[in-house]
Parts: sequence; structure tokens; C-alpha cells
Amino acid sequence: MPGNAGLWYHVTGRSIVEGISTLETNRITIMTTIGSTVTARVAAPRAALFDWFISIPLPRILLKYGPIPSVASTTGQTGPWDVVGNSRIVHLADGHTARESVTGYQRSSYFAYRVSDFDNFLGRLAADAVGRWWFADGPNGSTDITWTYTFNARNRLAAIALLPIVKIFWRGYMRQAVATLSELAVAEERAFRAPTEDSMKPARRSTQ
Repeated sequence: MPGNAGLWYHVTGRSIVEGISTLETNRITIMTTIGSTVTARVAAPRAALFDWFISIPLPRILLKYGPIPSVASTTGQTGPWDVVGNSRIVHLADGHTARESVTGYQRSSYFAYRVSDFDNFLGRLAADAVGRWWFADGPNGSTDITWTYTFNARNRLAAIALLPIVKIFWRGYMRQAVATLSELAVAEERAFRAPTEDSMKPARRSTQ
């Protein structure tokens, strides 16, 4: 099974790490991103797993980890979750919310989304965050999953504050979510495989 790819960060602008300054409208613009990537191999076929993943309720996989609360529900979804531009409100167990929007979709292989309007402490540190999921065929009918989550920090000080949060807690939150996703997928694989495989077959012409 592939291991967890770990923590990474990139800074553009003057910083204690590295980077270059960019001039925009006569002022220095600083962009900072801090993210983490986790990977997993799931014993389920890619097409069926992907369709199941797109429709799974977030409270089933995004559970509490340390100070990071679980997802309690989602509301106000504007349309199908396989259509770019649709959005919904994510409600956390501690009462806070964020907006999630679909930004990329390629059936069976790729899904991307943006999280914004954090109304908890993350809103003071990050302007938004971007999540990306890749699904690839693994050996013996399995699927290799890669999930990257990137925070766009508001400034250098916010990036410094975010770094230990992502390193200590967010990466663990992601690992736990992927492990939970894998366990559920294996347990439910027979149930979700048949409908998806049927939907991929060409429609038969009626003989009536």
C-alpha cells in the first residue's frame, strides 16, 4: 500500500523560507500556500469507487481528530455534486460552517473543490482552501487514491501559524478520513459495484 506523502508548503514573496517578490499595482503581493497530501490503496474498482465517493455524505468520513471537529451535515446544495460550480454549506459539529464549491470533475479519475467562508479560527488564517482527489487503477482491481488539501494563507504570519496546525492535526485528520473511506468502501463494495457497472454498460434496445 502506498504510504502517506506527507506535508509540503510553498511560499511566494519575501519570507523566512524562500521565494521572490512580485510587484502588482505598485505594491508587493505575497501568496502563501500550505498543504498536505495523503495516499491510499482501496480494494475496490476505480469507476465504482469514484461514483460512490462522490455521493457519500461527509459525516461518514470526516470525523473528529484532535481539535478539528467532525462534519455534522451539509445544507443548501445547489445541484448535483458532479457539476462544476455547484456549492453547499458544510456544518461542523462545533457549530461553525464553511462553503464548499466544486471546481473540477472528471468521472472516475479526478475531483476538486474549494472551501471558503470559514467562520471559525481558520477564517482568520486562510482566505480559502483547495482540495483535489485523484483516482488511478491499482493492481488486482484496486484503486490508488491521492488527496491533496491546500490552504491559501492570508499573510506570512498566518502561514507560520498554519504550518504546525497542518503538520500536527490536519494531516492526521486527512489520514483518518482516508482510512475511514477505505474501510467503508471495502465493506460496501459489493453493494455499490453493481449499480455503477450497470450504468456504464450501453443501453439495450427494447424488443417490444
